[in-house]
Amino acid sequence: MNLKPKKILIVDDSRYIREYLAAIFSSDHRFKVIGQAADPYEAVKIIADEVPDVISLDIEMPRMSGVKFLKKIMRQHPIPVIIITNQSLKQINAAMDALHAGAVDVISKKDITPTDTDGKKMLVEKMWSAANGKVSRLSFAGRQAAQKGSQPEGFSSQQKIVLMGASSGGTQTITKILSGLPAQIPPVLIVQHIPEQMSFLFARRLNELLPFYVKEAENGDRVRANQVLIAQGNKHMELKYSDDEAFIKISQGPPLNFVRPSVDKLFFSALSKNPEKIVAILLTGMGRDGAHGLLQLKEKGAFTIAQDEASSMIYGMPKAAKDMNAARALMPPEDISRYIRKISTPEK
Repeated sequence: MNLKPKKILIVDDSRYIREYLAAIFSSDHRFKVIGQAADPYEAVKIIADEVPDVISLDIEMPRMSGVKFLKKIMRQHPIPVIIITNQSLKQINAAMDALHAGAVDVISKKDITPTDTDGKKMLVEKMWSAANGKVSRLSFAGRQAAQKGSQPEGFSSQQKIVLMGASSGGTQTITKILSGLPAQIPPVLIVQHIPEQMSFLFARRLNELLPFYVKEAENGDRVRANQVLIAQGNKHMELKYSDDEAFIKISQGPPLNFVRPSVDKLFFSALSKNPEKIVAILLTGMGRDGAHGLLQLKEKGAFTIAQDEASSMIYGMPKAAKDMNAARALMPPEDISRYIRKISTPEK
């Protein structure tokens, strides 16, 4: 069966980058480049004539920034957007704003050079997943900074630990889940596939938004209640124990499932002690990272959850878990929040 190619709009102020990306996408029969725009105003004219299935978008452009353009799209006519940008500090901050505003993913231009075959393949697959994914109108806008509630507390070996993993579309989903939680929560450890340096900004933004403490994980961090730890970009995070003390190990080991940090790396590490006290959650994202770890945790007595198809922006990782029968429950973000609230009340 011949499927219609997915329509791509490229928006970048560099003519070289536009033509370079067009050559990459045009080499794949699944895509058709319908236009190249040097700025958002040109992009709007192209969209008026033909709506693309997915947009590749730069951050810094003349006349209107990529983030401002993205917010307009997400409010008026949501279209999946992949941010392709440089790794300057200014652009990292802007890229984080873009993810918060609804972008599916962020890719660094340094990872898709002409000699980087794997990087270009990753770009194409992410564009394909985004073109087949779902986006919704802008949410989370205008939230006030949260007042901090309970301080992080010590860890008990009888306490539940929540492990969460996500990839494309995950920053919005994680924000939605955590926004539904009270100040008192069990320890939460999160692996989000995210470019290096952006994990710190993601953690900082969540910390400003939420009533409990959120930080980028560091090697040796204690696992504590009322605290969320976010894995560093480009580094694995594992759960370790010393007697009854739970702590974090950060490492630069080889990628697992072609990614670092890997959700499976975190999930596998939780098998060593009291896996029945683990709640493992696999969220939106392309690929299969986390599915095998979720299955092994389920077999050891953990409560395992995969995001349902209807609410997943990219139904890859949770679908892999569902197909393997690795999840005890399939839930949208609202129900995941509800479940975590339920287990947040200490057992008598």
